[in-house]
Amino acid sequence: MDIYIAGSFRHKHGVRLLGNALRALGCRILDWTEKAAPPPGLTPAQRRAWMDTDQAGGQVFDFCRQACLTADMVIYYGASGQDAGVEVGFAAGAGVPLLGIRGPLEAPGLMLHGAMTCWVDEVEDAVTLVRTLLERLRADTPPDPAAPADPAGLLLAALRRRKADAETCERLAESGLSRPVSVRQRLASDGPDC
Repeated sequence: MDIYIAGSFRHKHGVRLLGNALRALGCRILDWTEKAAPPPGLTPAQRRAWMDTDQAGGQVFDFCRQACLTADMVIYYGASGQDAGVEVGFAAGAGVPLLGIRGPLEAPGLMLHGAMTCWVDEVEDAVTLVRTLLERLRADTPPDPAAPADPAGLLLAALRRRKADAETCERLAESGLSRPVSVRQRLASDGPDC
């Protein structure tokens, strides 16, 4: 499973630790922390300016945007700022399942809260949830309709929906029936965005 962790640069160490824990479960991390590395010797203010202007020629933005659009799941590492919110928006718009980890003092606003497939309060809970999700994927366990608040079931259903949409788009493309879909058409339909 390919996972992108959307988080503030100030959480870089925590994002890396979470990524390592998920790698140990067999996940592939689309890791922005390797790309967002200012040159050595800069002051904190210079590092901030480097990050805010993507001095890598747009490569960090391009990597993060593409990762959010193509990951199997995006994890929001809270509390984070505007950039992580934009990344959540990219993922939500592409139908990528989103797992939110609330920051210790975070009260997510309407849009951030609503974009998440589910929320947890602790990083350890997120790791446990991903472990459970991977076990269910391997066992091909169907979601339990009697447990609608089951976070692993919600993520599993979202992953399956995304996979089914991708397969539908692929079949349409192969048959030559694929066409561009406007935002208005997409909002008016429940089908895949092909």
